[in-house]
Amino acid sequence: MLKERNNTRIQQAARQARSHFRQLSRPVRITLVVLLLFPLSLTLLSGLDTLVIYGQARSGMQHLYTIQTLFSGPQGHTLDDSRLRAAQQEMAGAHKDFYRLQRKLDSDPLMSLGAGLFPQQLQSLRALSRMGSDATAIGQQVLGTLHELFPNQQQLLVTQHTLAIVRQDVDYALPRIARMRSEATRVIPTSLPLNDGQRRQLSSLLQAMRQINSELLEKDTLFNAVSWLLGANEPRTLLVQTMDRAELRPTGGFTGQFGELAIDHGRVAPFTLKDIGPIEEHNPTSRVLGMRPPEPFSWWPIANWGLRDANLSADFPTSARLAIKVYQHEFGKSLDGVILCSPLLITHALEILGPVTIPLYHETITAQNMEERLHYYQLDNRGILKEIIIEKVRQTPADPLIASNQARKLFTRRLSNALLDRVRHASPAELLHLAGGLLHDLQTRNLQIYVNNPQLQRLLASYGAGGEMDRSTGHDGLFVVQANLSTNKASQYVHTHIQDTVTLDNRGGATHLLKLRLIYTQTGPVYGFDTYRDYVRIYVPPASTLLWGNGFDAGYAHPLCGGMGYPRCPHTNIYGNGALMCPPDMAQSGYATWILGDPYYGEPHPMDRIGPPTNTQSDEPGRAMFAGWVIVPKNCSMTVTLSWYVPPTGNYPYSLLIQRQASTQPEIDLTIHSTSEACQRLRSGSLHFQGIMDDDRRFTSSPATHGSCNMATRV
Repeated sequence: MLKERNNTRIQQAARQARSHFRQLSRPVRITLVVLLLFPLSLTLLSGLDTLVIYGQARSGMQHLYTIQTLFSGPQGHTLDDSRLRAAQQEMAGAHKDFYRLQRKLDSDPLMSLGAGLFPQQLQSLRALSRMGSDATAIGQQVLGTLHELFPNQQQLLVTQHTLAIVRQDVDYALPRIARMRSEATRVIPTSLPLNDGQRRQLSSLLQAMRQINSELLEKDTLFNAVSWLLGANEPRTLLVQTMDRAELRPTGGFTGQFGELAIDHGRVAPFTLKDIGPIEEHNPTSRVLGMRPPEPFSWWPIANWGLRDANLSADFPTSARLAIKVYQHEFGKSLDGVILCSPLLITHALEILGPVTIPLYHETITAQNMEERLHYYQLDNRGILKEIIIEKVRQTPADPLIASNQARKLFTRRLSNALLDRVRHASPAELLHLAGGLLHDLQTRNLQIYVNNPQLQRLLASYGAGGEMDRSTGHDGLFVVQANLSTNKASQYVHTHIQDTVTLDNRGGATHLLKLRLIYTQTGPVYGFDTYRDYVRIYVPPASTLLWGNGFDAGYAHPLCGGMGYPRCPHTNIYGNGALMCPPDMAQSGYATWILGDPYYGEPHPMDRIGPPTNTQSDEPGRAMFAGWVIVPKNCSMTVTLSWYVPPTGNYPYSLLIQRQASTQPEIDLTIHSTSEACQRLRSGSLHFQGIMDDDRRFTSSPATHGSCNMATRV
């Protein structure tokens, strides 16, 4: 009944409306119809325009996907004429689509109306269309140049004529790259109709564009640096060394293998890695016999210093210059630079390229098992014997070590060759992914590059990729550098924990209380002596004053317990103050590699007493240093405690830069707080951070407000 009554009322209202509408004049009736239909018309037109916009964008992307397919697969790296011509056609189609899209978004009146309704979406689409137009224009130019430079699939020879052609491309590309970098700041990925995967890809691309340094866009700097590296005027030779982080050294690991990367007019000579061991060790004709490192590193304790121990400094340019000098002495060759590769760089490549198979050994190497398999074939007798058999290494019954030394790096050589071959046959998408990760690897010191070219070095430094030790006095600084000199691969089982408590006084000076804890849990083979002997250097600002310290080995003249002729060490708490804690009856220093002045060589060593750092003569300009031996028996934990004072820098608020040693991931527990007087006077607040360090990090205390002097900001 109620429903019928409502229907009757609606019908009456409709009849009244029609009656009133008929009474209106014809012009008024037309105006009302237009006003009512106009929003609907706009919506329909906007919808049609949206379909056109996304259709053009999809068409442009489809052309680019086709180019990617052309250069994918086993033969994708081959630059034959038909493939280049097809790529040029697709790139031209992509450029036409993106250019039309750009014109439509910039000049269509409906787009101006849409800007009021969807400002972020339209801003992002306009920026992306301009980036697409510029990128495809550069692509057309580059493909045309490739077609000119590779007419018959010949390897490129970099000559002055080649450089002149490439310079035209550089002149063409750089202003467009600058525009693309500017447009990248206007894109808001969350405003676009993308799925999670597409949004992540777009965000990565935008970040890469924003990170392009202005120095890179100076054509002379970029062009001259690249032509120098390609050996356009004279051949270049770079020393390549791989690092083993299981035997931690200042630059990130022991450098037991090396090779020469020779580049002449853009052509790279065949590359292979060699084992440094037979050249420097047990070799009566070795040129490093009796050699000592230069004076700043006189603390180095092992005789016959050479290339494999040249990475004495955590400041990579310093270590690289040492390597160049000692290489000239050992091999009589001049070098133009040094490249260091950590295992993490290789595992990142394997994560992108996938597993690498070594058929002769029936081995499949992945990012997860690479380091373990390399150690097996380099250091395990079973693995070395397998290499001798497979590689048919001739054995000398009188001296079986000759065959072992010749064989133990042969698997590594096969793996490196297989990986390089995999990179040569990688698809463009894989190569782009690899290239995208290189900057991060440079910034985190997984890849370190030094060249005798100031322009290239400045370019690397501008991206935070030069591997330098910070020497600024405008802020506080801390850099803990470890060196495993145990002749073992135990670093992989040692966890480093750094706790630093900083107290700011009313002048802005900082008192540090550092607790460095090394926790050694041996869960696998170390391929050497069990005891972990770590030479630890702690770098701080140059005007710092050491207040006190404990935990450093006091030296051979101060034996305490264990070893031959000394009392038994305490059950678990070796020094009675909690500095060295061990499982019951496990505190044994044991045997050690031969160190200069060691009176116990060839017999079990006693545990020495501990005390303050034994070396305070800095080996780095612009830094103070507190250093010495830290000895950790198997499955024990050692805590080094140190306090020092840093005078005021004159800059407020207080700021501390903690640098991370390459190949390490220490756990940091940092607390910065002020005395009540300092907080009131300097308005410097407190801060607390706890987490894993995987790159350098700066910590700045937030300004204190009234009532917040006792509250810590967490980061």
